[in-house]
Amino acid sequence: MMSFLPYFSAETWTLLALLITLIVVYLYWPYGVFTKMDIPGPKPLPYFGTMMEYKKGFTNFDTECFQKYGRIWGIYDGRQPVLCTMDKSMIKTVLIKECYNIFTNRRDFHLNGELFDAVSVAEDDTWRRIRSVLSPSFTSGRLKEMFGIMKQHSANLLNGMKKQADKDQAIEVKETD
Repeated sequence: MMSFLPYFSAETWTLLALLITLIVVYLYWPYGVFTKMDIPGPKPLPYFGTMMEYKKGFTNFDTECFQKYGRIWGIYDGRQPVLCTMDKSMIKTVLIKECYNIFTNRRDFHLNGELFDAVSVAEDDTWRRIRSVLSPSFTSGRLKEMFGIMKQHSANLLNGMKKQADKDQAIEVKETD
């Protein structure tokens, strides 16, 4: 193998250099997005971005970034830039005010089962359909009607759990599929 390297033609060396340059550009290209906007964040690895940090767990990684970078920071899921924020007004704008026009799609966690088409992970037309069906249920009048019912059932649940705890009995909790 090594004996062939010096015998490559100039065209082959040029193509090899071009190929290596294109690969390097491809690997690093998307990682300047947040730098150009002066948004801080952890340094991404080529191709993987900051996904390797998830081995700490989503919550631990996000908490660490919040403590290190403040209320807004940028991360990369592979080559995809993701803006993270703890700013309440920005979250309200994204999730409520501009959700129909600009921010219809959310980060895809590839959920299975019952949460596969939940409103928080549904996209495009599916999201619009689910949201239009659910929105009338969450008007202030409907929420006021439901509040008393929820309060009563919560109190019943707590009383039942307290009775069990007073008798030093275990409380059976089931996870349903």
